[in-house]
Amino acid sequence: MWMEQIARPVLILQLTDSELMLGLVVAARMTPQLLFGLAAGVIADRFDRKRIMMAAQVGTVTFHLITAFLVLTNVVESWHVFVLAFATGTSMVFTQTARQSLIPQIVPKEQVLNAISLNMAALNMMRIAGPGLAGVILISGDVGPVYLISGVLGIAVIFALSMVRVEHQPREDKDETSWMDDLRSGWHFVRANPEVLAVLAPPLVMFMFGVPYISVFIPLFAKDVLDLGNSGVGALMAVTGAGAIVGSLILASQTDLRHRGLLLMGLMIIFGSLLIVFSRSTYLPLSIVLLMFIASMSTSFMALVNSLLLELSPGDMHGRIVSLMSIDRGLVPVGAITAGALAGKYGPQDGLLIIASIFLGLTILAAVLVRPLRRI
Repeated sequence: MWMEQIARPVLILQLTDSELMLGLVVAARMTPQLLFGLAAGVIADRFDRKRIMMAAQVGTVTFHLITAFLVLTNVVESWHVFVLAFATGTSMVFTQTARQSLIPQIVPKEQVLNAISLNMAALNMMRIAGPGLAGVILISGDVGPVYLISGVLGIAVIFALSMVRVEHQPREDKDETSWMDDLRSGWHFVRANPEVLAVLAPPLVMFMFGVPYISVFIPLFAKDVLDLGNSGVGALMAVTGAGAIVGSLILASQTDLRHRGLLLMGLMIIFGSLLIVFSRSTYLPLSIVLLMFIASMSTSFMALVNSLLLELSPGDMHGRIVSLMSIDRGLVPVGAITAGALAGKYGPQDGLLIIASIFLGLTILAAVLVRPLRRI
């Protein structure tokens, strides 16, 4: 996944040389979260989550290999990138929902936060290795081999998933309720539990105004601010992976975190403040340190959100409750397009400064207004 996230912005910039187009292709990648996220949650609650993950991974591998073929045969066009970004994003919706809702089936409830944190640490190891390898390949400026290797590695993931032993427990009422009934029951549960609804509020801000720092601004900073070139995009992504691993491991070591709602808001405030500082930095060592801390804050935040949603909901609803995050993720396109437009008009540094300032302001506003969150 992380190799692809390096290759895609490099490819679209090679084809169009447009910051706005970079934001639009990120939007194409994330729009399926909004379109299919809730459906993915219902499917995860009705069927075998392991099989869902394997089927979605097959789709991801196929789309990567198609992209590799188009690039290596020199027939790739910008519309290909958009279509395949949308297709890959669709398969990832089902992968993410099934994976998160599968964790409570494997570990005891009191260890869910630790398990999610360790899972994120493992994923972020690829956030180091993937971008690092992609950066080496991109020294030649050729994106095709990155997608090819990413597809081959995806096949290895499918094989590893096939060896995981998870006992699937079919819902007893699956044949008695419709898919729409499942959706409605999920919404009713959230409306009846203000703490669950409160936990879903902060990610709205994170996905709209925080997440674009990875997909939009890191490629632009590597090329236009820090003068690192295409291979530098992979290097900066690897730096964020290192920071994310540190954050995940610290959270995984905690066994009795209290005042988690306040901790969520604290992580967001630190994240936004560091983004503002990063936006002004042109000194590479300082930028690296800042990115590590920024990634650590965002990864810890997401692990905490996911664990709270799982702990506050019953097991037979985990897929639907986790999938509600897809509504939040569905706002990434809005943030990505906004980020791309601001970067195109004001430059990467001022564009990030504006986005980060909005993020910080909305975070403080949420901390004041969302009272149930402070009680968690």
